[in-house]
Amino acid sequence: MIKNVIIAGVGGQGVVTAGLLMSEAATENGINVVMSEIHGLAQRGGSVSVDVRMGDVYGSIVPKGGADIIIGFEPIETVRALSRAGRETLVIMNTEKKTPISLSMHDKEYPPMEQLLKIAPDGMVIHQIDAVSLAKEAGNYRSVNTVILGAALALGVLPFSRENAMSALKRRFSGGLYEVNARALDLGIEEIKGQRNIA
Repeated sequence: MIKNVIIAGVGGQGVVTAGLLMSEAATENGINVVMSEIHGLAQRGGSVSVDVRMGDVYGSIVPKGGADIIIGFEPIETVRALSRAGRETLVIMNTEKKTPISLSMHDKEYPPMEQLLKIAPDGMVIHQIDAVSLAKEAGNYRSVNTVILGAALALGVLPFSRENAMSALKRRFSGGLYEVNARALDLGIEEIKGQRNIA
């Protein structure tokens, strides 16, 4: 069994933490995990990409076209990551826009969402999620990464359960922060189940 995940976003969004939570949840389920991070001026809002490979793997980089799921924390970063997608890749995209410095420096506007999504291959389903609103509903806007982890879990391709994810959260957070992130995880799960009409 091999599961390949690409997580893309910008610095400060919790992309690396999402990768670590996913890795810990898979490890909790007895699965081998290899993870790598690529940072591009992350502290200045640059691109951050994390590859998480689970199962019978040795290398840390997801091969081109080999992603089972792409998780985008930001629309432009999501679209950039699609170059590594294959025909069966599932995509989750947080709708929060973070204008890249390359646009703001030249007084250019963020492209309309419709224009961005036209770049996706025909037939590809992109699950859009307002993870910021759900994180705020859970009690802390910084729990966006946990909402998105829940959304990815709901697609049913990750090799670990909600209970494994909860155990990973419990190791990383305590007290009120754990409670907030536990709610955030469940809100992400419910959001995608609602989009897919899964009981």
